[in-house]
Amino acid sequence: MRAGRLLATVALLGLVGCAAQPVESAGAPITLQVRADPEEAAVYRSLVSAYQDAGGGEVNLVTVGRKDHLTRLSTAFASGDAPDVFLINYRDYSPFVQRGAVRPVGPLLEQEGVSTSDYYEQPLSAFTYQGALQCMPQNISSLVVYWNRALFNQAGVAPPAAGWTWAEFARTAQALTAGGVKGVGIDPSITRMAPFIWSSGGAIVDDEKAPTRTTLHEPGARAALQAVVDLIATGATPTKDQLAAQGLEEQFMTGKVAMFLSSRVEVPALREQRGLDFDVAALPVMGNPASVLHSDAYCVASTSKNTKAAAKFIAYAVGWQGQTVTALGGRTVPSLRSVATSPAFLSPARPPASSQVFLDAIPHLRHTPVTPSWPEVEDVIGTQLQRAFEDAVPLDEVLAEIQKQADPLLQRR
Repeated sequence: MRAGRLLATVALLGLVGCAAQPVESAGAPITLQVRADPEEAAVYRSLVSAYQDAGGGEVNLVTVGRKDHLTRLSTAFASGDAPDVFLINYRDYSPFVQRGAVRPVGPLLEQEGVSTSDYYEQPLSAFTYQGALQCMPQNISSLVVYWNRALFNQAGVAPPAAGWTWAEFARTAQALTAGGVKGVGIDPSITRMAPFIWSSGGAIVDDEKAPTRTTLHEPGARAALQAVVDLIATGATPTKDQLAAQGLEEQFMTGKVAMFLSSRVEVPALREQRGLDFDVAALPVMGNPASVLHSDAYCVASTSKNTKAAAKFIAYAVGWQGQTVTALGGRTVPSLRSVATSPAFLSPARPPASSQVFLDAIPHLRHTPVTPSWPEVEDVIGTQLQRAFEDAVPLDEVLAEIQKQADPLLQRR
């Protein structure tokens, strides 16, 4: 996935920006591209069907696997066949804005009667760039701990408690590690590490709005990363060979890992796993509570010839009916406050029963930098952290390499 994001970003830099002014074509179908694995794709098909049943226009839904979404978008823009609307994570959208691939969505949605005051501020902030709301967020997920109730019961371990500390989390992971089961799976990415860095008083970069260098080597951040490395050294996490054979999500589904860290995106697939009894818990804290924003938004391509129809669809998708559909499907923590606090999202009838955990994290949410080079920086950090987590490369060596490779990317303008 990291390589795919890097190639897509590099390709995009030279592919967009010279398109002719689109001509509005009222009533024409629109194309929507989303990143979605099979269970997620079913949720978006339901959304499109509901929109069309409600009298909306025709929507051609294109679902692309997580690894290929950005590359497919860049290729589509290069060939002059970009989708009218595409869904993208806030960590990845700014290169598209920089090259003129996105038409700011704010004015379009105002014409459709959408009031941003009805939505959570954090994702709106993350998708505001160059002084404008570029894309409209559909969700406000946070990072949480997914845990397997049967494995906890089998090990005689109490369920995670609100406000648990890193030390309690680490002891829990070790207590769950036995008989072929690993206590926890932790992906070596900055989106997994950021909450612990912030919780311990550290920072990822020197300036979150205009970063010029990484700060993972500084005391607060380094201490958080060392705590993770120390947990891995206990044997409570899957080995490199185990990870190569099966991803963390699959290991969790099949009872090989008792806990793992992720956002709301996992829920549709986990619900489909027969016999899996799972729930979610808040992240452990190293100091102050902290979590990292996970949010996707609908963007309108600057090359679209049907922006009115595109805006109409987005208004529905982020409105009460559309967000209710995606919330019931398990895919999103709705960005629309009224749906996020409704039974469509909070009902314990379908797992996870503790969905309130996602809402409780909102006051503590922060987002990683929004800058065109960030996808490349994130790839560098992830590649290097993987060396520390899976190959036992000394942490200081890894952090020095991150500075060497990532800082020039942030300084590039």
